[in-house]
Amino acid sequence: MTKSRRVLSLFNTLTRRVEPVLPVKEGYISFYTCGPTVYNYAHIGNLRTFLFQDLLKRVFRAAAYTVTHCMNITDVEDKIIRDSQGGLPADATNEARHEAMRALTERFTAIFLEDLETLRIQKADHLPKATEYIPGMIRLVQELETKHLAYERDGSVYYRISGLPAYGCLAHLDREGMQAGASVDADEYERDSVTDFVLWKAAKPGEPWWDSPWGPGRPGWHIECSAMGMELLGDRVDIHSGGVDLIFPHHENEIAQSDGCLGHRWVNHWVHGEFLMVEGQKMAKSAGNFFTLRDLVEKGVDPLALRYTIQSNHYRKVLNFSFEGLRAAENSLKRIRVFRKRMEGEGQPGSGPWKEGLEPLTRLEQARNAFWNALADDLNTPEALAELFTLISDLNAQDDHVALTREERDAVLAFLDEADAIFAAWPHEAEATLDAEVEALIEARRAAKAAKNWPEADRVRDRLKELGIVLEDRKDGTTGWRRG
Repeated sequence: MTKSRRVLSLFNTLTRRVEPVLPVKEGYISFYTCGPTVYNYAHIGNLRTFLFQDLLKRVFRAAAYTVTHCMNITDVEDKIIRDSQGGLPADATNEARHEAMRALTERFTAIFLEDLETLRIQKADHLPKATEYIPGMIRLVQELETKHLAYERDGSVYYRISGLPAYGCLAHLDREGMQAGASVDADEYERDSVTDFVLWKAAKPGEPWWDSPWGPGRPGWHIECSAMGMELLGDRVDIHSGGVDLIFPHHENEIAQSDGCLGHRWVNHWVHGEFLMVEGQKMAKSAGNFFTLRDLVEKGVDPLALRYTIQSNHYRKVLNFSFEGLRAAENSLKRIRVFRKRMEGEGQPGSGPWKEGLEPLTRLEQARNAFWNALADDLNTPEALAELFTLISDLNAQDDHVALTREERDAVLAFLDEADAIFAAWPHEAEATLDAEVEALIEARRAAKAAKNWPEADRVRDRLKELGIVLEDRKDGTTGWRRG
């Protein structure tokens, strides 16, 4: 079926309205998302944001747009420096400090990318690391200085928010009713104080640094995304996304930096995903409800069930994650997969015509249109999936009485593939067959190890490597796997 480009609407945080996305260049979407700060494992709250962004990108691509996606890797920032420099002596060289920081960030960048692959999150077209774009950040700060939007003090450079009357437009700050604060070096701060924020930080003892026109130092967190985004996507971006926790100060400051430099709006559409709770509580290690993807996999959770659990909820509503919800997701996915298997078969003679009979291809087109209408209306995934499951019920009932023809079955399978290109949770038969083969090989390896047949265990592991499968032996004695 030939794709037709659809107009998709999203809630724009800037205007507080659901608005059609009208790209700068017809048929093309430039998409910037704030990536991880790589000093630790991403938790499932972080992953909710990345899954929502993957869904958004997939919907645009399925709707016949060409999407160019840039997601940064924050590899220099306060927490990274805190965690990477502690073991170094006070007189460590700058090179040694950079190497320690790089060792930490490269480790957790690799882990993060593995998590994305496990969840079938498509890799961004651009994955810039902040440390690779320091010269561009310096140039941006200098440009803000020439526009009198930045000033230097003791080797640090700050943004002068009084120079941009529109400051606060994204977070809808009441600047008149708020106290103006002194310039601040912290990357994160409360929204009850409007402050001149740091663009470039003078070097402190025990920190890695770069040379700059203002002396040794390093970039502030906020300038990183502006510099990388403008260099890789240009001076007009269609969509910028992140979690709601980034609206202020990070995204507000990105607007100040980018719009202030360019003299016009940099981003047309700001889109933010809501928080994730766990069993009705805020996630915290102290509460015992803090989970990474690897924690859940060790508990036997299917990553695709986690993906489905998150994406079947609307991105702008707080998601209450629960293990009961995961079980419900597994049942939903099983229902889709069983239906797909049924449509792949030839069908059995039914009981004949019945009073509630329908025309399968007409019913399919109705469901397809309703599915897309829901997604086009601010990514309404609950409604889109409801349409899919209603179609499954209707066609199962029809097939019980009058078997669908091969043409009808193939049309249904094409729609399931179309929907799975977005949700990526019910793989095609070839992938499902591979999954079954992998599980059988893992069981064979387990049996070989139990029998202390090490050559056979090694042979099976080599076969799995040939299939592109990476094994992960867990503490409880079970073995997980992912595509490498």
